[in-house]
Amino acid sequence: MTRREFPTDPEPERSERADRSATSASTDAVDEALKTRAMDEAPVGITVADATRPDMPLVYVNAAFERITGYSTSYAIGRNCRFLQGQATRERPVSRMRAAIQRGEPVTVELRNYRRNGELFWNEVTLAPLRDDAGEIAYYVGFQQDVTRRKRAEQAVADRAARIERERAAQTRLLERLDGVVADVTEAVALASSREELRREVVRSIADTYAGAWIGTYDPATETVEPRAADGEVAPEPEPIRVGAADAGERPVTLAVATAVEERDVRFEPIGTDGPDGAGEAVAGVPLHFGEATYGALAVYVQTREFQEYERDVLAAVGRTVAIGINAIESQRTLRGDGVVEFRLALGDHPLASFGEALSCSLRHLGTVGDRGERSLLFELTDGDGADEEAIRAAGERAGVTVHGVLASTTATPVVEVGVEETAFEELLREYSGDLCGWAVEDGVAIATVEVGRETLARSLASDAVEEFAHAELRSYRRRERDHETRREFVGDIETQLTERQLAALLRAHTSGYFEWPHETTGDEIADSMGISRSTFHQHLRAAQRKIAAAIFDR
Repeated sequence: MTRREFPTDPEPERSERADRSATSASTDAVDEALKTRAMDEAPVGITVADATRPDMPLVYVNAAFERITGYSTSYAIGRNCRFLQGQATRERPVSRMRAAIQRGEPVTVELRNYRRNGELFWNEVTLAPLRDDAGEIAYYVGFQQDVTRRKRAEQAVADRAARIERERAAQTRLLERLDGVVADVTEAVALASSREELRREVVRSIADTYAGAWIGTYDPATETVEPRAADGEVAPEPEPIRVGAADAGERPVTLAVATAVEERDVRFEPIGTDGPDGAGEAVAGVPLHFGEATYGALAVYVQTREFQEYERDVLAAVGRTVAIGINAIESQRTLRGDGVVEFRLALGDHPLASFGEALSCSLRHLGTVGDRGERSLLFELTDGDGADEEAIRAAGERAGVTVHGVLASTTATPVVEVGVEETAFEELLREYSGDLCGWAVEDGVAIATVEVGRETLARSLASDAVEEFAHAELRSYRRRERDHETRREFVGDIETQLTERQLAALLRAHTSGYFEWPHETTGDEIADSMGISRSTFHQHLRAAQRKIAAAIFDR
């Protein structure tokens, strides 16, 4: 069996070429379809502009372009892409695109575009030229991406950086202000030798930086701030400023100062240049307090601007510095014995008040004696209808006051020696090192005169007394200089030389009119009130007189 011969193909190469040509055509068609689908479904906007036609109209936009811009394909085709631009579109990125197109180069820019509904968005646009077989640019393909979220994040970062920079600059200004105002005020406070000099130099230092300032002292008895010194383009307030009574309807300066003292914090108030406080655009009330003591307030003015919030710390530091300086001056005066704070406190519920009310008269304090083993008080009865000894003793029993004796009972102003048990008020005096200098009873109210060496203690004592005791009222409060050779020091020196009996005999004789002629009281009456014989009374009295004469003439 012979092998079968198959006929050969006379043109095998032609058949292969035909197959390749058909395959190539099919592949090209698939590629075109894939390219079109890829462009249509791309997540970024794609446009194609015809570079051979005037104004380069769009000939293709994809779905992402429609989604980003809100413009349909039918609207976009045939138009130049500039319809996305508007008033907020800046010229610089548009000029960059125009220049790149003229040079035939690709370019990427970010610019503000408008959606069809008028909403602005940030558009990152990339343009790339497409050339024909001759090398000429036939089309420009554009890629649009909405980068609004990224731009907002970048802007937020930039804003935060700018805010940090502003805060840094503010801190720098704060330090400069601290170096200036606080340093000047600190120097003025350190060099001042009196409160008057301190006030004068402080407002001068502040006026070197601000439009002006005035300083006032606080009177706790009247709850007012009274201006004392001013500098710059301001004048002190003509009337004291009432603390605790200011409201929103008050003048800005009054409101700022009163609120600052009441709340112990710096208070800013705008004032304007055409109002009654027209020394500047704003005023700051600055309290001057140290510990529990409030010394007063500063009023600081600025022009052509408002106070910045960081200046609150600066002015608070100034206020503390001034208050510390005032406290230091008060402490020095106390150590030298130069100054004292004196105030009068009315106590409606004190036994002495009840005693005066029971007698329907006023009581004038004449002195205090201690020869009975406890202190007793001598009062002259005034402004009454007169009372005999029996009525006086009965009034003392009702008031809880021990009547030790009645001298000069036949005169219009008898002298009564009484003993009063210690009350919570005396305990409070010891706690704050207060010195009870005297009493008075007027209209059924006992008024104690108290002296305290340090102002912080005086203010605390007065404040606690008003809070703790019912019907208590601060009648007066003043600082005064103490004479270097005071009456009290002289009397104290003599009292150290007298025995209790000698001092008691002398004081009773003086206050009861024994030294008057004719005698308003007799030696027997005084001796009986002391529980001693008449001769013993005269011995004590003559011994006291000799010591007083020696103290006067031997000096």
